[in-house]
Amino acid sequence: MNPLHFDSLVLFHDPALRLLYHRWQGQHNMHRFRPAIEHVQKLLREQAIESWVVDLNGLPNLGLEDQIWLSDEVLPAVAPLTSLRQLALVFSPNMYNQLAAESILDHGQRHLNFDVQFFTDSSAALEWLINPTTFPAMPAPTRMVA
Repeated sequence: MNPLHFDSLVLFHDPALRLLYHRWQGQHNMHRFRPAIEHVQKLLREQAIESWVVDLNGLPNLGLEDQIWLSDEVLPAVAPLTSLRQLALVFSPNMYNQLAAESILDHGQRHLNFDVQFFTDSSAALEWLINPTTFPAMPAPTRMVA
């Protein structure tokens, strides 16, 4: 995997697998959140990513405005990416962000044209992306949780 640089994210890209992994890094300061997500969106488009790992470990609590922005603007912008086939969401022990992520996916479900699976660790998420027969794909939650 190749490291890609953005100051608020740990990013890895494997061109052969068309895989992108990212996790928040740094302080508990969200002033760089939107530019970081916009950078990820750019990479998803430019690299024709098929498999995407979103690791919520280290991410501070998502504010309501950011949750709405993700649901109303980011997911619709990702929807037209025909190359994206799988999203592995790695939950952190932070229950607030788990509920926020489920709510975002539920609200934006009509934009999800790819398989979504939830994990508690990144190694299992990567295993599912590399060998999708290991775990059956699970649809995004169908209930509102936040």
